[in-house]
Amino acid sequence: MKILHLINDHQVIERTLGVYEGLFPHQNDVLLFNNKTEIKHLQKYASVRVVTSKNLKTVAKSYDFSGITYVIAHYMTMDKIDFIKYVPKDIHVCWEVYGFDLYNQFLEPNGYQISYTDPRPYLKYSFAIRHFNALFKLGLILKGYKDPFVWQKKRQFKYISNRVDSIQYCCSYDAKFIENISHRSIPSYEVFNYSLSEVLGDLKDAPFSVGKNIMVGNSASFSNNHLYVLDFLKKIGLTSEVKLIMPLSYGGTSKYADAVEKEYCNAFPQKVKTLRDYMPLHEYNKVFLELNTCIMSAWRQESIGTIIMCLYLGIKVFMSNRSPLYKWLTECGFKMFELESISRESLEMPLSDSIRQYNRMLVVDRYNEDSVANNLRKHIV
Repeated sequence: MKILHLINDHQVIERTLGVYEGLFPHQNDVLLFNNKTEIKHLQKYASVRVVTSKNLKTVAKSYDFSGITYVIAHYMTMDKIDFIKYVPKDIHVCWEVYGFDLYNQFLEPNGYQISYTDPRPYLKYSFAIRHFNALFKLGLILKGYKDPFVWQKKRQFKYISNRVDSIQYCCSYDAKFIENISHRSIPSYEVFNYSLSEVLGDLKDAPFSVGKNIMVGNSASFSNNHLYVLDFLKKIGLTSEVKLIMPLSYGGTSKYADAVEKEYCNAFPQKVKTLRDYMPLHEYNKVFLELNTCIMSAWRQESIGTIIMCLYLGIKVFMSNRSPLYKWLTECGFKMFELESISRESLEMPLSDSIRQYNRMLVVDRYNEDSVANNLRKHIV
């Protein structure tokens, strides 16, 4: 057996490949899909063969697939789909869903609503996007951008949803969405790219949080739906001791982060603390020990690492009932709370010790390194 991994320059991929190498030593080949000159996150695999939009056809046609039994796309992109079209039909193709690659790239053009707030006014070239959308997308094509039109994305999604032989997910609904598009049953299984030790850092074995603060979202991404949360918070109000913590240091745009910060400060003066600058991990982790509650209101599968950390630390987690991840975690047995049913009492009352212990036990049991490795070993044969 030999596995061909199609990867991006992503912060967790080297750890993932390390797991595969440990399970299947000397049976892994890697191609890096990257249209940028700079490589930010890779070290060990920074020197592997790079596939770009320009050399894709040449690489695909010259690649020796004779010994390959599995091709795994870790985060699906348009370039990877075009490469997979050259993969012989008898080779097993697996899609490891990250989140954005399925929901924003493919499901949103098919009608799935991702964001409560229209992101277009906060984007670079927002005027051109809103008023000259077709011309703007033609300009993107001339610059080498792959398949910006909705019909192109639908065409690519239809192809790959019918080509894949299996799906790796962190939320079972990821696979169900792909099955619905392809109108067929596709074997699927759970993976977790983040080592639990890496997620928790120096908070592993830490006592439960005894803080009073509330964290809203974990980034400035539009799909964090900050203003959707604000609508609920304004209705129920906050007691004087509580502060709102909002990490806005990455994702989205600075224009959107500014707008979110302004709206929250207008609604709750003196109660808002925004994290706009990069923080070392050990400093950022300390923020969680000041929390009673975390509100993660994405309408797609997103931020599972942050959510797992909160559950481990005994922090109450509210999520939107529109989130497939909320449904999945609830089905897995975690004690979660629905944002749409929020009240001041349910927001500020700490979890009981029994629920905290239960959530932590379930996190450790489900996401420990051995469980993740055993799941891969079971399904890749």
